[in-house]
Amino acid sequence: MKITEKTAKMFLVVIVILGFNYGVSFQQFLHFDWTDPKGLGDSLSYLAMSNGDSDIASIHRYRIIIPFLADLVRDVTRPLIASDQLHVIDALSFYVVNYLITSLAGLFLYLFLIELKFKPERSLMGVFIFLGSRITILSTGGPMVDSLYYLAIIVIVYFCLTQRSMLLCLLTPLLILTKETTVPFLFLPLLLKTINRKLILLSLSVSFANLFWVRSLVTAASPYVPKSGDPILVTITSHLSSGLENLSQSYFSLAGWHDLFSPFSVFWLIALLGAWIEFKKIDTYYEIPRFLFWIIPIAFAYTVLSSNAGRMLHSLFPLVIPYVLIAIDYVMSRKQLKV
Repeated sequence: MKITEKTAKMFLVVIVILGFNYGVSFQQFLHFDWTDPKGLGDSLSYLAMSNGDSDIASIHRYRIIIPFLADLVRDVTRPLIASDQLHVIDALSFYVVNYLITSLAGLFLYLFLIELKFKPERSLMGVFIFLGSRITILSTGGPMVDSLYYLAIIVIVYFCLTQRSMLLCLLTPLLILTKETTVPFLFLPLLLKTINRKLILLSLSVSFANLFWVRSLVTAASPYVPKSGDPILVTITSHLSSGLENLSQSYFSLAGWHDLFSPFSVFWLIALLGAWIEFKKIDTYYEIPRFLFWIIPIAFAYTVLSSNAGRMLHSLFPLVIPYVLIAIDYVMSRKQLKV
C-alpha cells in the first residue's frame, strides 16, 4: 500500500508528539509520592474512585471518566507487572491514560495551529511549549483528571475554527462530562455567526440533561447519604465565599506570582510581544480568531473559585501559544521592530 506524503508527515508528527510527551512527563510519574502529593491532594480522590470508592469530596466525585479508564488499564496491566512492583500499578494506570490523552491534546493543538497558518515546524514548537509546561507535566505524570479538560478545550476551539458544527454537537454530551470547568467553553460556538447555533443549542440541552443524569447515577451509587455540599450551586457558592482570599493569594503574594508563572513561565512575556505585534499591525499574516478572547474571562473567573491560579490560567493555551509563535516567527525572521 502506497503511503501518501501527507500521511507520512502526520505519522511523523504523531511519533514526535508521543516521544516528546514521554520524555517530559515520565519522571513526574516515576517520582510521584502518594504519601506526599505536594499540592495534588485531589489525586487521592481519583485513586479512590478508580478502586470503586465513592466516599470522597463531592467536587471530585463526578469526574468519573479518567478514574474509570485507569481502572480498565489496571486490569489489563496487572498480569504484566511483577509481584514486587504491584504498588506502582495505580500510578502507572493513570499515567498511561493521561499520557495518551495529553498526546491527543497535543495533536489537536498542532492541527489547530496549522489551521491558523503556522508552518509545521512552528506548530510543533507550539505543541512542545504546551507539553513542556509544568502544569501539563503535572496533569500527565500525576494521577489527575485535568488532561481531559485541556483536551476538551482544544477540541472545542479547533472544531469552532474549522466550522465542524455536527462534530461539536455529537461530542458535546461527552465533553460536558470531562470536568465541570469545561462547561463555559461549550458556549463558545454560540459566539460564531457562521456556525449552526440552533444545532448547538439543541446539543447543549441534551448535554445538560446528560450531565445531571450521570450525576444522579453517581450519587445514587454512593454507599452513603449525599452530603449537603453535593449540589452544583452549593459547591459554587462555597468557592465564591473564599473568592477574595483566592485573589489575594494568587495576585498579591510571592507564592501566588510563582504559581502564575507555572503554566507558561517566560512565554507569558513572549505572548505579550506577539499580541503587541498583532495589535500594531506590524505583521498581518497571522490573524487570531476573536472568539478565542472569550477564554480570558473564563480562565480569570476560575482563579476566583480556585486558590491554584496556575492550573486555571493554563486553559489560556489556545490563545497564549499562537501569540508566542507570532512573536518568535517575527523575531526569527529578523524583521526590525518598529516602536
